[in-house]
Amino acid sequence: MAIARTATYTATYARGELIKLQVHRILARCSNDQVHIRNLLRGVERRWISEISIYGLDQNGTCHVELFVKIDWSRHMLHMSAGRDTVQVDAGWQDGIATEIDLALQKFELVTRELGLRKVVHSRYAYGVDRDMANRELGMSPANPVQWRSGFYGTTMSIPELDEVTAGINLASSG
Repeated sequence: MAIARTATYTATYARGELIKLQVHRILARCSNDQVHIRNLLRGVERRWISEISIYGLDQNGTCHVELFVKIDWSRHMLHMSAGRDTVQVDAGWQDGIATEIDLALQKFELVTRELGLRKVVHSRYAYGVDRDMANRELGMSPANPVQWRSGFYGTTMSIPELDEVTAGINLASSG
């Protein structure tokens, strides 16, 4: 007689902490500046930061690749007000990290490694945030927009279990 066994794995996270965990993974893999990482995470915790982009720049400062994560704080608040303050994830999430985050990170790291690009982190504030106050609190300053080598194309992935977060990657066109 053959016996089949199946096991399921789930873990439950506080919604806000799970968002920070996704952002922290990206930043930890793309920056060595621990103070900047702490400040960005504080901005996410306070719901001031709605987007973080990590750009891969060549020696001339030209962008070849972008890894981004966006947080829709309005959608997040809808979840919270509906009592969905926790998120249950399955075994597809390695150490609490969404597959979409890992896939975007892998592609970004491959391109930056192959082209020898340096990584630069930019963030964008959520609508309505007092930018001067947030810059003072987080030790940030306005940044110039990056210059792309050429046009770009990319993909954006929604995270089904945490649908207020999207991650994606943009690559410079060949032309």
